[in-house]
Amino acid sequence: MNLKSVIAFAAACSVATVVTAVETKLVSFGLITDIHVCDKPDQSSVPSLNATPRYFTGGVAKIEAFAHAMNKSNVAFVAELGDYTDNPANGKLAYEQRRAAAIGFVDAAEAKLAQFKGPRYHVFGNHDTDQLSKEDYQAHITNTGIPAGATYYSFNQGGVHFVVLDAGFKADGNAYSGIPGTSGAGYKWDDANVPAAQIQWLKSDLSANHLPVIVLGHQFLNPAEQVDPQFDPAHSVKNAAEIRTIIEKSGKVLAVFAGHYHDGGFQQINGISYIGLQSSAAYGNDVSYHNQYATVDVRADGKKYQVAVAGNGLQKNYVVNTVLP
Repeated sequence: MNLKSVIAFAAACSVATVVTAVETKLVSFGLITDIHVCDKPDQSSVPSLNATPRYFTGGVAKIEAFAHAMNKSNVAFVAELGDYTDNPANGKLAYEQRRAAAIGFVDAAEAKLAQFKGPRYHVFGNHDTDQLSKEDYQAHITNTGIPAGATYYSFNQGGVHFVVLDAGFKADGNAYSGIPGTSGAGYKWDDANVPAAQIQWLKSDLSANHLPVIVLGHQFLNPAEQVDPQFDPAHSVKNAAEIRTIIEKSGKVLAVFAGHYHDGGFQQINGISYIGLQSSAAYGNDVSYHNQYATVDVRADGKKYQVAVAGNGLQKNYVVNTVLP
């Protein structure tokens, strides 16, 4: 049994011993990530036992199935954690044609997610701006109740404070952009950074908040190579250690969710759980069995909190318990 399996097994076994002590359900929400909606063919013709091949053609149907499942579950909101879309199949198209195709992918994805009857939120993934600026992309999505133009933001639901980070910035501080000739053009997927202005906002936001916190992002904030030998550190935010220090010092963060690394994973550092969700575009095209997403429940008993992740498809389950100061 590998380390990932041990963690998942231990977490699952812990449910019976702790659930009776945790009495108040604060909030339930749905998460999905790395759907990669586009017109490219699948990278494999048969289901895969690993997350390397991407199955592009099932993306729109998977979003629709996710939205319907979340409606049935009566979750408070849903969020997708980036790489909602991908590049067009024909890379030889003129730029304006590639841009129009990318906008079409966003519109198709958002039309399905909009079938969820509640608030919805988005995190920027590196592929979401391959052909678009962030402004282009935001014009075609909805972040419920969030000011227009905000690429990182926070909101409250059910007694929990949610922080959405955007690491789609080059090392020089310029925001990712797929528009040729702009300052953010030519970015690389492994050059992900949280810039100084966002760091200052994060400090202020956490300081002003008095609720338990869950952080949502695309790239990993944790050094998962310490627990997963297959993990490429390039999937982590370059200044992740600085961000971890900030959230640790706040004494308020229960868990950090991310996508990007299609295998997902779990790691605990200084009392904070880092949960990487598995890609919806992985393993195959069946809208149920190969549709990785999660329903997350947050419960409280005084200063004791439980975050329970129930996975669909091949998404692993996790149950973590935290005591805040």
